[in-house]
Amino acid sequence: MKKYYPIMLDIDGKPCVVIGGGKVAQRKVESLLDCGGVVTVIAPEMTDELRNLGQNGKIMTIFREYRSGDLKDFDLAYVATDNHQVNESCLKEARQEKVLLNVVDQPAMCEFIVPASVQRGDLTITVSTNGKSPMLSKKIREDLESVYGEEYTVFLEVMGELRQLVLREWENIHHRREFFEKIVYSDVLDRYRKGEIQDLKQYILETYFSG
Repeated sequence: MKKYYPIMLDIDGKPCVVIGGGKVAQRKVESLLDCGGVVTVIAPEMTDELRNLGQNGKIMTIFREYRSGDLKDFDLAYVATDNHQVNESCLKEARQEKVLLNVVDQPAMCEFIVPASVQRGDLTITVSTNGKSPMLSKKIREDLESVYGEEYTVFLEVMGELRQLVLREWENIHHRREFFEKIVYSDVLDRYRKGEIQDLKQYILETYFSG
């Protein structure tokens, strides 16, 4: 089986197309919108949610079957249908047009696959079995969700703000590294999780920062 190259794509403002209008297609649309994709859906029938997104101007909806040429000018495409002929046609067109393609539940027909993921603000943890066992990916993702709680959203936000401060105040790269290493490998996050620290940023500044 092919081995996929792990990568995170910037699709903000990029044209994306989803062929299919069912629940699976809807989930793909929602994930694309969440990352700023400009989404077009092509399907003769669509879920109420997709119809509402179209009526509210969030996506473009085209109510018909897929036609050759529908993938042209898109950067990324999902095919979420159970029509093998449509899948094959989309794969052929995607290769001709150099469009990144994912045919749902058909890894052999995919130019890319999407790993299971845990999202905590700007923290993204992904899990992939290279397409061999999506269920195992799901199980590992659920395990990670219990380990990496919402406190990581706050922690990462604070670390981002502190990084900007440190970059302004300290020129010595070794001092910067030491500062962040002390925080990340300390018990600060555990104490914040337990409620022992109320203002995380203020505590870190008072304890570790001597600008």
